[in-house]
Parts: sequence; C-alpha cells; structure tokens
Amino acid sequence: MRRKRVTGRFYVFVVLLLTGAYFILRELIPEVSQEAIVTMANATLTQTVDAVIMRNEVVTSYEGNGQIVFIASEGQQVVAGDEICEVYSAGYAEREMERLETVRQSIRTYHESILDNIVDQQLDLRERQVEDIALQLKALINNKSGGSLANLEKQLESAMSLRHEYLRQNRRDDLRLNQLYEEEEKRLNAISTWKTVATAPINGQVSFYLDGYEDYLSPANLSSVTIDDLRAVLAGRKPETNTTSRLQTSIFRVVSTDSWYIYLLSRDTTWNPVNDQEYSFQMAGFSDLAFAGTVVQIQKTDSEVMCVIQVQGSMGPLINRRSGTAAIGAYMSGLSVPRRAVATQGNQTGVWLTDDAGGTFIPVEVLSTDDYNALVEPITQGTLYVGQRVKVQ
Repeated sequence: MRRKRVTGRFYVFVVLLLTGAYFILRELIPEVSQEAIVTMANATLTQTVDAVIMRNEVVTSYEGNGQIVFIASEGQQVVAGDEICEVYSAGYAEREMERLETVRQSIRTYHESILDNIVDQQLDLRERQVEDIALQLKALINNKSGGSLANLEKQLESAMSLRHEYLRQNRRDDLRLNQLYEEEEKRLNAISTWKTVATAPINGQVSFYLDGYEDYLSPANLSSVTIDDLRAVLAGRKPETNTTSRLQTSIFRVVSTDSWYIYLLSRDTTWNPVNDQEYSFQMAGFSDLAFAGTVVQIQKTDSEVMCVIQVQGSMGPLINRRSGTAAIGAYMSGLSVPRRAVATQGNQTGVWLTDDAGGTFIPVEVLSTDDYNALVEPITQGTLYVGQRVKVQ
C-alpha cells in the first residue's frame, strides 16, 4: 500500500491550527501573575563622590589693612574670650613700639644704677629668669637644643613683663626715674589708641587661613546651597561679596569642634541616599582618617544626586580643606524584593501587593539595587513587611 506524501499545505494547516488554539486558550484561561515574597536583607554601598566641606565657624573681620600681631597659634584650641591677636590701625608704625622699648631699657638701666649698692634678691631672681630663658632661646635658634620656639618666646615675654612690673612697683623716689615712667605711660597711651585686641567669639579651633567661602558656605545657608553652587565651588569660582564685606578684612576664624557638614555629589543617579541614613567616609589625601555622619538633606536632578551629611565632633586636619573627593560607605538594612517588582505610579516609586483588595500600591524608597534584587524601605512605616507577596513584572 502506498503512503501519501506530506505536502507543504499540511504544514501550513498545522501552524494555523496551533495559532488559533493559542488565542482561544488565552481568552479562556486567565493570566497568572508572578509573585515574590518580601524578605529581609542587608547591603554595603561603597563609591567615590565629589565633596565640599561646610564648617561651623565664626569669622572675625576688621575695617582697613592695619598691622596684626598674632598671639594664638594656628590650630590652637581656644575658648570664648581668649586673646587671638592684636590689630593695629593704619596710623600705627613699628617705631612706636621701638620707642617704648627704648624708654623701658632706660628705666631698667637707671634702676640698676641707683640700686648698685643695694641687694634686692627678688630683682636678682627675675633677672636670672630672663637670662636663663634668653640662653635657651639662643641655643634653640643655633640648633644646639630642641623645643618650641613659640613657647620660649612667650616665656621670655612673660619673664620680662614680670621683671618690669617689679621695678614699677618698687620704684624709688627719684625725679629722673619718675620722668622716665611718665614717658613710658605716654608711649603706652599712644600705642593703645591704635591697638585693638581681638578675642575668640566661640569655643573651638583657631585658624588664620581663609579661602573666601566662609560666609557663603555656612550653616545659615545650609538649605539654600544648590548642586550648581557646589559645582562652582569645585571649579574654584568664588561667590560674589557685598559692598560691606569688601570694606573689611577677615583676619581669623574659630571653628567649632561640636559639628560640621559635608556635601556629597554623584553623577550616578542610581545612588539613593535617604534622610537619617548613616555614612562613613574618607577624604582623598587623608586615608588614615575616617569620619561618620548622618544624612540631613537631599537634592536630586535628572543628572546628579547630592546629600548633606552632618558630622559630630572635631574636623581635625580637615580644618583647612574645602573640597575634594571622598570614598563613602554605608551599611544598609531593609526589605528585599525582586528588582522587577519595583514599579512606578505617577511620580512615585513603589511595589504592588497581591492582596484581597486586588492589588495595593505601597510607596517605597529604593536604597540599593543589583542585577536581580532591590533593597527598599516603605515611605510609611508598617505598610510593607516580611512575608507579604508582591507582584513581579
């Protein structure tokens, strides 16, 4: 018996038959949505971002460009009221101080001449103190001993002041000596009209290095600084100053050791910091120094993400650093769902629950993502929890 040969028409018929069956079954059998169970998960985020530092500081300024004599040293810890420097107005000249020292030398010489035959153990003690410190200072300058030049200078100045005050308090009734003291008083009064003593306005760390951003990048402007403003700072562009500030010269600042801020900027728009999240970071160039802080503010554009972190405690060696790059890290804990479970309704990101109501949309913040899963946190606490089922697209 001869078998019939299968023709091309038969194959076309089979394809049409299967296609029709598919469409009929699709209408009769409802589509089953994929689901996933919400679980707990942790994630560690590390990345490198641009950084701009905002210090919590008070700047002291004076009008004019007079001479400044520094009393405190760079980086010194001070309390409110401590003397930082002496500011002399433009009319002051160093020769006034030289004249005062000449008069004081004359007082000392004359005092010694009228006391030549009188033993004064207290005066001898003060003389030896001045001489001893002067010898130490000389040895340090000639590299024959070690120590702090600034400390020895302060000690010598203090010893000389004590000696001079002793001579004043024990002056003899002598016409020439009284004339010399009157001359000293006149020189002191003349100098005092030019001198202003600047003191620390707050407790903190003093610095004489200023970069021109102090008024602009201050906590008072925390909420008004934008991503564009920070990009301008990173590019080295200075903010415009008003007329009043141009008439004044900033001479020092005292930086609070209680807290400070750092702006972090990234062009990776998948980075999603959230308020109250904790980050650790290290500034480039300070690899042995780590800080930690809390997110207090966030800004986002289509191309960039920025967050502000508040750091408690001292800035340490970052006191004179304004910007750079930072390596940041965050340990995050949240709810894990498949990445394809994250949906958008309007402008809000969230997930769809497969509940009795036929599907409830739960708004969430996406903390981090990988190729398969997303770490999320519900906008309203308690609306999403472990064990619930969510739709997967």
